[in-house]
Amino acid sequence: MASSGEKYDDCLAVNGLTNEAKISAFLIQNVVAYAKAQTFVFLARAGHTLMARTSVLVSLLVAIASLDHAALAAPAGKSSAAATPTSTSLLGYNPANIVINENTDNIDYQLAEEHEWQLLQHRYEWELPFCRKSKVKCSGTRPNCRNCLKRKKGCTWPSTPAPGGYYQILDYAEVESGTDGRVLKGSGPILDGPVRGDCNSACVLPEAHLLQRLLGIFLARHHDGELCSFLHKPSLDMSVLAVRSPFLVMSIISLSALYIPDDEALRDFGFEAVALSDNYARSARRYAQRLSDEPSVYNIQAYLVLAIRELITWTNLKAWMYAGTAIRMSQALHLGLEFNQHSPGQKEVRRRTFWACFVVDRLISYSFNHPFAIDQLSARVQLPCPENSFAFEEDYSGPSLDNILLHTNQLSQLGITPFYITMLQLWGNMATLHTSGGRRSSKYAPTDPEGEFYKTAKAIDNFAAALPPSLRWSPQNYKLHQVTGQAQAFVNLNLLLFHSRCVMHQEYLPQLDSQYSLATLQVDEAASYDAAGLSLDYSDVPIIECCIDSVHALTDMATMLTQGTEQDQQLLQSPFAANALMTSAAVHLWILYTQTCDKCPKDVAEVNFAKLLDIIRSWQSRWRVACAWAETLEMLRNLYSFSYGTAVTVDFDYWETGTDEITESPTLVEEAGDANGAHPGLGDGDGIVDPSAIAQRLHDKVKGIMLNPLYATDVKKHNLRVYCRTVWQHMWNMWSFEPLESFDSDLIIQ
Repeated sequence: MASSGEKYDDCLAVNGLTNEAKISAFLIQNVVAYAKAQTFVFLARAGHTLMARTSVLVSLLVAIASLDHAALAAPAGKSSAAATPTSTSLLGYNPANIVINENTDNIDYQLAEEHEWQLLQHRYEWELPFCRKSKVKCSGTRPNCRNCLKRKKGCTWPSTPAPGGYYQILDYAEVESGTDGRVLKGSGPILDGPVRGDCNSACVLPEAHLLQRLLGIFLARHHDGELCSFLHKPSLDMSVLAVRSPFLVMSIISLSALYIPDDEALRDFGFEAVALSDNYARSARRYAQRLSDEPSVYNIQAYLVLAIRELITWTNLKAWMYAGTAIRMSQALHLGLEFNQHSPGQKEVRRRTFWACFVVDRLISYSFNHPFAIDQLSARVQLPCPENSFAFEEDYSGPSLDNILLHTNQLSQLGITPFYITMLQLWGNMATLHTSGGRRSSKYAPTDPEGEFYKTAKAIDNFAAALPPSLRWSPQNYKLHQVTGQAQAFVNLNLLLFHSRCVMHQEYLPQLDSQYSLATLQVDEAASYDAAGLSLDYSDVPIIECCIDSVHALTDMATMLTQGTEQDQQLLQSPFAANALMTSAAVHLWILYTQTCDKCPKDVAEVNFAKLLDIIRSWQSRWRVACAWAETLEMLRNLYSFSYGTAVTVDFDYWETGTDEITESPTLVEEAGDANGAHPGLGDGDGIVDPSAIAQRLHDKVKGIMLNPLYATDVKKHNLRVYCRTVWQHMWNMWSFEPLESFDSDLIIQ
């Protein structure tokens, strides 16, 4: 066989060909040689489909040989781009991605391994234009060759793939996604280049090992929790996924980049972690805008990942909107229906993608104080199958939300995920009662069997009682599920269980403000009673004890994980935990300012509140939304301190100065030219309820603060001023008890 150098000389000796045609002919010859060398791969895969594989291989070789002959016979002066396809689009495919689909066993075999193809291509890589012009040998190292480094010049590489380089994400104009997520057009150029550069330039993928690092972060942080493990890990290849769905890859990178240490991010990417995430998020948003009317499973997954990223970075209402788009697409593709004609593996991907929509819908809707978009009745698809069945793409028939209680003795066969999703549904039912009006709209007492609160609480108790002992929270069970790789689902399940037993119960914690009202003041009597006719001072001991016990369980759980390993701390850092910790902190404040019993010591409540606030603050370096949660808890503490404290004078005008204007949001990384410089969250003109128009009881004010932690900071400060002013007007001259502390105007967040 002729050597590579002899082949190249033969190509150059062909008369009448342009240099581009000579190079194309040379590359085609190597493709032919490579395809012949790979014949043994097909012949080695003996079986009932051997003839089919051989037939396809022969047809491919004949086609390549024809193109080889056509390239060498190209007329003089004609561009090789018109006469023969380039090496990256031979026969309309990248050779690394030519697959044979065998319907008999639903397995895809790649004709050429991508790594081998890239190594072959790298051997005949073009030199840099600068090196050719200077007639010096090019080292071929990327992103900058040695010659350019010496001369401090930027390398400009030609449009060819290179192993270990940065692959450019396809422009939307070159990609058309079908309903199954496959790319229907050519792959387009894949360019080298560093990640550093203008944020508005084309975004590029990191090197292969860095891309794998980002994928590992995504799988460890969010994939198994909020996203129900919707990616098929055994077949997951990020370089292939980047061609099929660049939108999904951009979303994954933008989310994963938040967790990279800054020194590592600067060394490998040239950005700090949050800035790197913002860079890829901008690219993902461009895809989100362009693909909003093209439903596919890949696009749904991308919108969900991007929605989570926008939630934890507190970027206005983007999270809510992206989640809504994903849900609409899932409904358009009927992901909530079980009966379809897909393969077992495809069916499970569709199921898990639907359940991811279900989870993200409840998570983001609660965070933004909006109603859920997916009703339980529309969830008619079975719960996710065990991981082994998914990995091997086995046909599976399992339980649904309606009959999961019949399978509580099959934990080893089902895994934790079905129970976690069922608990999420029950938590969502209870959370809806709280966000949709609470006791102000419930016409039934909490102990009335006809009331929704009673029914939902009973359903939660029945589910908790039916759970196998190994699913109940304890340090021993936690270690057990760490070994089985299901620790994230186990933690989330118990967070939801404890939170469901205090999220609505906290509305029945009596405040003390009514007993300090003066008879001379005109107090709205209707505001002193809920929709069931119960006084806001109504006290139900079992409900209060259930709430306090659940809050203590959540606090102990969070403390244990925080004091554990780095992996333990990562499992706690989730939106589920944040919601639960916010409620727990609010209840600790209630204990601190209202209770005097031995069961609820004030010093313990104060310490517990500080612990939970510190946990949330520890997330602020990467989660901007943690700033919103922390400042909300601080505002609630200020409201309690002001309501149950005293002061001689209060300068309300001072609080008003310069605080009504929407200014800059609390960001941790400066972002020049970001989103008009406006606050994240809703502004005054976005239909927010006038705080002076709601009932002026402390119960309503506490709820008004806690239900809307993602409002713009200035909006929350304005609401707090209104709440404190009305409290002062009604209570400043009425104190009949020893104050907990004197009021200080500096308590109000400035």
